Amino acid sequence: MEAKEKGIAITDIYPLKAQYRSGETVTLAVELANRSGAAAKGSLRCEIRELDAVVQVAERQVDVSANGTATIRLDVGPFVTDFAGYGADAELMEAAAGPAGADAVPAGETYASQSVSRMSTAFDVVSDWRRAARYGFLSDFGPEEAGDDGDIRWMSKLHVNLVQFYDWMYRHDDLVSGEAAYTDLMGRVVSRGVVEEKITLCHEHGMKAIAYGAVYAASKPFAERHPDWRLYTGAGEPFDFIGIFNIMNIARDCPWHGHIVGEYRKAVEVLDFDGIHMDTYGFPKTGWSRLDGRPRLERLAEQFPALIESTREALAPLKDDICLIFNNVGNWPVDTVASASQDAIYVEVWKPYERYHHLRDIIAWAKHLSGGKNIILAAYLKPFREVGPLGEDGAEHGFRLLNAVVTAHGASHLLHGENGGVLTQGYYVDHSKLRGGFLRTVREYADFSVRYGHLLNAPGLRDVSMTHADGDNLEYAFEGFHYSTYGEAGKTWTIIRENEQLKQIHFVNLASATDDLWNEAKEQPTPVVGRIVRIEVADAPASVLLASPDSNGGRPVAIDYRLEKTDRGNVAVMALPPLRCWDMLVIRNPGIPAA
Repeated sequence: MEAKEKGIAITDIYPLKAQYRSGETVTLAVELANRSGAAAKGSLRCEIRELDAVVQVAERQVDVSANGTATIRLDVGPFVTDFAGYGADAELMEAAAGPAGADAVPAGETYASQSVSRMSTAFDVVSDWRRAARYGFLSDFGPEEAGDDGDIRWMSKLHVNLVQFYDWMYRHDDLVSGEAAYTDLMGRVVSRGVVEEKITLCHEHGMKAIAYGAVYAASKPFAERHPDWRLYTGAGEPFDFIGIFNIMNIARDCPWHGHIVGEYRKAVEVLDFDGIHMDTYGFPKTGWSRLDGRPRLERLAEQFPALIESTREALAPLKDDICLIFNNVGNWPVDTVASASQDAIYVEVWKPYERYHHLRDIIAWAKHLSGGKNIILAAYLKPFREVGPLGEDGAEHGFRLLNAVVTAHGASHLLHGENGGVLTQGYYVDHSKLRGGFLRTVREYADFSVRYGHLLNAPGLRDVSMTHADGDNLEYAFEGFHYSTYGEAGKTWTIIRENEQLKQIHFVNLASATDDLWNEAKEQPTPVVGRIVRIEVADAPASVLLASPDSNGGRPVAIDYRLEKTDRGNVAVMALPPLRCWDMLVIRNPGIPAA
């Protein structure tokens, strides 16, 4: 609902932490503004919903001075749960004006309150952050950053609970500097005090601070002092990276293995980091070592798991809840490291994984190999850097579609950080900035993924898009619009996932797209109208709900349906409203709890 041009209105609402633990009180901040020249009063009501069920209500009388602002804090919960997402839907009411626009209610008379402003946010509650890992980045640690908490507050509003501190270190082979300020190998001045300050801010906002640390990159001077620790090409030359680094041998019997693990340990012990982002470059996949002067072929895919385990063993005694993230560049080598002691499967996506359905394949494969760990895709959006004929609008439409595809398949997306920063390529320092008018949309998409995160990652969900719809498959049928079960351009992508308790269908609007390349700008989707959905059901559904980050503040709305008897059994038939970019249909089977 749009706020009135004058008078009191909600201007923002957000939780004070990125994520809450089971049993913890949740605090919401509601920012108000009074646009009139007189003090204004009203009543604030905030409903906490799990899906469509109201599980708690918080109310407060508010009073804002003329042309003033106020921030109201609402405590809700505690919620005791293993994993649940909640919507927080706030509404501001004020007394309706009396006859002839009178501002005051005459003695003995009453007038009904009217809604003047509405806004929503979301939060999730978990027993362990590994149930819902959401990654962001920081890359600016210069002295000028001292005292600036805007970057952390921005990521907290996006519910980012893991923050990668990118290129915070002195050297890749000597992470922690004893100096107050130091210059890294890329020529940037880094303030150790700023690094420490931002680690503390992360902790205050319920985030884990993760130290970037490449697994095998060493400065050339270090590598030259330890030539037998290096990896060599088949031609006998050291592996070089951008002319600044050499690639080292990570084999367990090479001293580099213990050296880099020791550097990781110092980062946690000295600076209070909560874990390590173990970065790789995707090459080399094999190399020759020269330990004791004897050449030996090293296969890195076989050695990465041992390095992850060594890091876990060294860091686990330092903190109760160490986080390890390993970078599978180009989806390699997920098959060997998926079962190692890392906390999520992180894939940096590069060609030839260039189409939307390739992302589906990456996510499905990683989930299968890892036994259901969280999947994080680092899929950088170059249209925000290389602005083409579609302009910034094209990049923003590309973001909406990419976010929808990743989230609908039960994964999360490393893209956002700093203060409105967005990643467009692999060197995070050179990130781009979102334009101010798009920040609210980004937050609405983040709220949506958190509000319904426990549904998007519900246990036992299977993607049945290719086996239960189209062709001879009649379990799900779609009429009135062009659709695709595998993300074709020019059609709406129907992503179908189900378990015994629920069915969910995501509709991603690729109808206006001229290609299915995820890293290209996109035209504004033309609304898809006339959608009819037919679903085979054993019994009448307990409820049918539709939700979208593009409308209604992400709140779910009930969808009417009729039950048809066919020769194959019961079929629930429903008509859906126009699709803008992405919406999600949730059908709960009988017997599932409402909350």
